[in-house]
Amino acid sequence: MANLEFKRALNFMGFVATMCIAVALVISLIISLFGGTGGIPGFQITNVMTAFTFIANVLAYFITIVAGFYYARSKRSVWFTVAQVIGTILILVAVITGAVL
Repeated sequence: MANLEFKRALNFMGFVATMCIAVALVISLIISLFGGTGGIPGFQITNVMTAFTFIANVLAYFITIVAGFYYARSKRSVWFTVAQVIGTILILVAVITGAVL
């Protein structure tokens, strides 16, 4: 039963990531059609678009890492697990440094 709930949670995260990407792309399209001038001081729509894109990327990375982990575990080889851990660490470092810089 827990396995079904976990798969359902992953599917939900995939759905949320898809919606975030869709919102970011719609905002990008609106900006390209009408321009990004004006607006509320201190609030820029490009920041909203960037936030939605970042959330979608983090969810997509998470889903990919979890799916890769289960694949590596199913191979029952230490090399697949080591490669998965190294890849996960590289993704985490890239995301953290990209968010900070």
